[in-house]
Parts: sequence; C-alpha cells; structure tokens
Amino acid sequence: MVRALRQWLDSHELPAIIAAVLGVIIALSVLIVVGGYLVVTP
Repeated sequence: MVRALRQWLDSHELPAIIAAVLGVIIALSVLIVVGGYLVVTP
C-alpha cells in the first residue's frame, strides 16, 4: 500500500500535490461557510 502510493506520487508528483492542496482549501472554505451559516441561522 505504502509502496504503491509512493510510486504513484513519484510519477504524479506536482499535479497530485496541487490537487490535494486545492481539495483541502476548498473543503475548509465550504466547511467554514456552512458552519457560519448554521451558526447565524436560528
């Protein structure tokens, strides 16, 4: 499992890192927006 993941990362290094960072940023922003909406609405 770890070896396959390492080989995949070696072959797709930069796009995978960019996709992971973008995914985390988008998920956090959606979480903050939805959380703020739920806090504001009664």
